[in-house]
Amino acid sequence: MKNQQFDVIVIGAGHAGVEAAAAAARRGASVALFTKSEMDIGAMSCNPSIGGPGKSQLVSEIDALGGIMPVAADMAGIHFRTLNASHGPATRALRAQIDRTLYRAAVKNLLGLNSPSLTREGEFRLPLLEVIYESIETLDLENKIVNGKYAARAIVITTGTFLGGLCHRGSEKIKSGRLTDDGTYQEPDVNISKTLKKAGFSLIRLKTGTPARLYRDSIDFTNLEPQPGDENHPWFSTECSKFKVQSSNCYITRTTEETHDVIRDNIHDAPMYNGEIVGIGPRYCPSLEDKVMRFPEHLSHHVFLEPEGLNSDLIYPNGLSTSMSAAVQDKFLRTIPGLENVRVARYGYAIEYDAIDARVLKSTLESKDIPGIFFAGQINGTSGYEEAASQGLVAGANAAAYAAVIGDRLQVTGNSDTCHLSPVTYHELKLDRTNSMIGVLIDDITTLGVDEPYRMFTSRAEYRLSIRCDNAIFRLGTIAVELGLITREQFEKISNQQSAISNENDKLYAGYIARQMREIESYKKDQNIKIPGDFDYFSLSGLTNELREKLHRTRPENIASLSRIPGITPAGIMVVLRRVRDKESKRVT
Repeated sequence: MKNQQFDVIVIGAGHAGVEAAAAAARRGASVALFTKSEMDIGAMSCNPSIGGPGKSQLVSEIDALGGIMPVAADMAGIHFRTLNASHGPATRALRAQIDRTLYRAAVKNLLGLNSPSLTREGEFRLPLLEVIYESIETLDLENKIVNGKYAARAIVITTGTFLGGLCHRGSEKIKSGRLTDDGTYQEPDVNISKTLKKAGFSLIRLKTGTPARLYRDSIDFTNLEPQPGDENHPWFSTECSKFKVQSSNCYITRTTEETHDVIRDNIHDAPMYNGEIVGIGPRYCPSLEDKVMRFPEHLSHHVFLEPEGLNSDLIYPNGLSTSMSAAVQDKFLRTIPGLENVRVARYGYAIEYDAIDARVLKSTLESKDIPGIFFAGQINGTSGYEEAASQGLVAGANAAAYAAVIGDRLQVTGNSDTCHLSPVTYHELKLDRTNSMIGVLIDDITTLGVDEPYRMFTSRAEYRLSIRCDNAIFRLGTIAVELGLITREQFEKISNQQSAISNENDKLYAGYIARQMREIESYKKDQNIKIPGDFDYFSLSGLTNELREKLHRTRPENIASLSRIPGITPAGIMVVLRRVRDKESKRVT
């Protein structure tokens, strides 16, 4: 039987997957989006929130590139706050608490899977997007065939925490990709991990976690500090004016010394401390037991009680992520003001999962070794919805470009059906540290790799004064139009709306920005010096054997990326630069 043929197959329908599928379809690719269940599409498996420091910048760039997360967040937001409001515009951050149900519905609408009335204004729907509800049983990376019957020119893998997923709750261990809203565990994926290992990918083991979900009516809010949303707040998307939903308060409480005593007395119950978890957890989002044991000088920690939706009876206790047993969770929860009589709907847990070493990827998120295979999201070692969505958009856009080139080659030889993509979409979406937070994220993980789940902060960006939320459309809009990710009309509309704000903020920072522009020009000169993919580092004298091995494994694409690799010295950069220039001069002559 003939395989069903697509330009792009996307595996996984989380935040990375839906952005990848949508971006590829916007560029004209026929797309198959694989997921196990309809409930997985647009699911917010941990905290139902979008934005925050560093993350809101990512969301603004997703918006400039035509992505769906910013619009969905505005459609489903029930509590908006501008963080760091008293600081400069480069560090201000919009954060929104999201209604899980509304967000899932918004994502489906924006993908064209539900009512077409809520698609982005002026944007065509996605007629070339098909959702296939199947588990991945077989994956042929070389020939790009899924389950023996679906073929593509490019594949994007966005499997989240499902690769070898193992949930921990005290001594309890459950093989699962995650716990669903109805309390059932989803089967983890073992086939893709095996396929990746067989193909030569090096897998690392990472860990993340989530807190218990609490019944709203069992919490005493009487003496807790309310945290209302901002009455007049910015939006993630410039197309938000028609999406007004009801607001809801969050509340603040704190752990107590009694809470910490319960944790310390039962630390043997915590898998992170008794050796049962080998995966590395996120340093910047520690579990409660981590906070108590690592920071004994703190007598209490903030807990933010955040609603999971307008009509939900559940509260998300942000700050209480844990892997301790249900009995211990019951005990420490009731030591916290307002939670003395709390009832638990679902207990917290930690989850271990497989990820690849992202240093084997190009800046397009394509594998350096297997053409046409792209990766995005937590499989690349990142943490967070916004980080995943950013990568998904880049990977999907570039998978479409790859499919167009391959399709064109196949048409020339007469061995393929007509390609869906036009030649104008051949260009790759390549972002860098000078023009976007997304570029910083991708450069960090593909150049430096990760030793813990990667989270975006503004401090990671050297040029953060120039890559703010308010000027994303001016930095990336032209690129988005050229690649078919947004229309010219959308670009002009957003530019007109943002110009006054952006120009005013440039005047706070005028002197600093001028200096950064000089630094950026210097960076770009180095970035433009490409290093051939087959460059022989082992033939270089003046480098240590360890560094030669690291460079051979990492294979930086240019001198700018080379300079960021740990262990490389200015002298080492010159050794490589001289050889590159020598090879280039010989090629020219």
